[in-house]
Amino acid sequence: MWQAVNSLVDRFSRMLAYLSGAAILLIAVMQMAEIILRNFAGTSLPFVWEYASYLHISAIFLGAAFTLRTGGHIRVTLVRGLNPRLFEIVATVIGLAISAYLTKALFGMAWGYGATGRTSGTINDVPLIIPAIFVSAGAAMLTVQLALRLVQAVIGNPLVVPWHETARAD
Repeated sequence: MWQAVNSLVDRFSRMLAYLSGAAILLIAVMQMAEIILRNFAGTSLPFVWEYASYLHISAIFLGAAFTLRTGGHIRVTLVRGLNPRLFEIVATVIGLAISAYLTKALFGMAWGYGATGRTSGTINDVPLIIPAIFVSAGAAMLTVQLALRLVQAVIGNPLVVPWHETARAD
């Protein structure tokens, strides 16, 4: 059962990572369209900068869990060298506490946006619940991935899986 849960979380993390990549690609496409239209058609797309900032923060949070699972986050290897297993457990507990609090706060913020109908107040008047949901989902997935990492650190399983193995069905 442990492998099934781990595999499911890995697949979901990978799906969110693809969504993160799509968001980054969409930012690039919107920026190129803005540049081309401004230079050749003398017009501008007023939504590009605002939407790009929402997509950017969403991409960061949506890709965080997959980045953790595949070992892409920065680590302090000097301290880790003293007692690797203990370091991983302590660091993961601290990261889990921070991530859980952040997830709770972000979902609370998204809930507030939804309950009040708050919008960006710009010309686009974007409902703020839309970017808040994506950021909250990414933070929640990071929290789940950290919880699984803690279990793996305690039982002595490998903590990092190469990216191509996260899609493999066990």
